[in-house]
Amino acid sequence: MGEGFLGVLIHWLPVLLLVGVFVYFATRSQQVYTGRSGKTHGEMLEDYVVELRRQNDLLEKIVQDQEARLQRLESNRRSSSGGGGGGAGR
Repeated sequence: MGEGFLGVLIHWLPVLLLVGVFVYFATRSQQVYTGRSGKTHGEMLEDYVVELRRQNDLLEKIVQDQEARLQRLESNRRSSSGGGGGGAGR
């Protein structure tokens, strides 16, 4: 009986190894496609695009504020330089 069990085990061992390797790679590929957060690549990409748009909006606001500030400085410089020019260059 021990020889029969050992014979069956020896014959089934390659099949069991193949099944084990298949299960390992199947779970591994699932982890690759979902990432650590559990989201798919598409969901992560959508989140990334939303964040990029948010950052782009903030940068546009900063640029607009700086342009408005520059215009105010230029208009102040023009109005103060026309009055007498006393030390406006320094």
